[in-house]
Amino acid sequence: MNRKMLVAGSLLALTGCAGNVDAPGAGGADDPEELETAPGPLRAGDVIAYAAETSHPYAGGWKQAITSPGATFVRVHFNDFSLAKGDYVTVSSPDGAQSFRYEDRGPNGDGDVWAFAIDGETAIVELHSSTGGGHGFSIPDIGHGTLALAPVPVTSGEATPHSVSLERRPGGGTPDVVCATEGREAIMCHPELDLQQRPVARLLFARGTGMYLCTGWLIATKDKERTTLITNNHCISTQDETNSLETRFGYQRTACESSTVAAVAAGEGLMGGSLLKTNSRTRSRSRGGLDYTLIRLPGNPQTTWGVLTPTTKAPSVGRPINFIQHPGGRPKEIGFWRDDAHTLRCQIDALDQTYSGTLSGSQIGYSCDSEGGSSGSPIIDAGTGLVVGLHHLADVAWFSCRNGGTEMSAICADAGALLDCSP
Repeated sequence: MNRKMLVAGSLLALTGCAGNVDAPGAGGADDPEELETAPGPLRAGDVIAYAAETSHPYAGGWKQAITSPGATFVRVHFNDFSLAKGDYVTVSSPDGAQSFRYEDRGPNGDGDVWAFAIDGETAIVELHSSTGGGHGFSIPDIGHGTLALAPVPVTSGEATPHSVSLERRPGGGTPDVVCATEGREAIMCHPELDLQQRPVARLLFARGTGMYLCTGWLIATKDKERTTLITNNHCISTQDETNSLETRFGYQRTACESSTVAAVAAGEGLMGGSLLKTNSRTRSRSRGGLDYTLIRLPGNPQTTWGVLTPTTKAPSVGRPINFIQHPGGRPKEIGFWRDDAHTLRCQIDALDQTYSGTLSGSQIGYSCDSEGGSSGSPIIDAGTGLVVGLHHLADVAWFSCRNGGTEMSAICADAGALLDCSP
């Protein structure tokens, strides 16, 4: 039977692809032909030059419509943002359905502000001031979206309309992969997993000339007063990227079969953060190869959204997993099934692997669908609810449609006292 592979939104026909139902190799080992993968976050748009600013100091209110023709979303970037006490800026959609407020020197306290994304090609920037006297701001560039952040309905087996086509690398190693009929479901189809899904967030950030999407999640630490997020190093690796970070919790459909996405409520979106630690995607001499980044988020969102706890205990081959993710930047989904009929669970297929460039013996392989934007997702042991892996690779064994993640035991050992890991 011919099977089809959906690679980050493009359909590639394969003959006799083992899909997501292949059995693990002897002893849980992957094919010895290990693959060189060079993952990157899903590009969602471009950073383009723009020129606008208030007077310095400003004398009162200021308003401007910022339009980027053809954009699927607009993110306004402010420099030298500094407002007088009581004044504030709103960045809104033309109809007012989306509106975000910024004060003082912005969320990071340094005057460098990447506003939340506004769907469509126009964002309305308005300075609200009765007396003036603050420095104001400049807008040197904006994010021009090329992927739609708002969801687009897709039928099973159909390429996602707003995804980009990725070239398949010889022998595999695609950044993310869906095999056969879609094995993922809207997270709202699994209310029993509410505590597992709540800490998982969609990440949107700027890097160089691009806007990018990944997934991240709140991870357990011993510090209950401050919140730490984890994602991949190949997603975020610098403080500049962290400054541009838009972390959105609760981005999911309102019901299992619904096409309606829950509206953004207070506390569901956060801007910026502080980079705590990062470990590179590939091994160089005696460093790197774990592909993770830890970020201290502003405020303490773990009190609202909870945390996921990693474990230092290795899972067993055949163990069912929950793969909670934001594929393509879409509303939250779960990789749950690995077969056409939705009867076989996603599972661990291989332990202690060394996928090209990673730290020796630090990787797990698993059968479960992913897509561009899924990078940084937790791989959760379905039995214990503990996180056993951090997703970052796909198609890691020849035509197996198998994904790869860094074992949390390796990340726990490297991060040390920054994390609170279960034995």
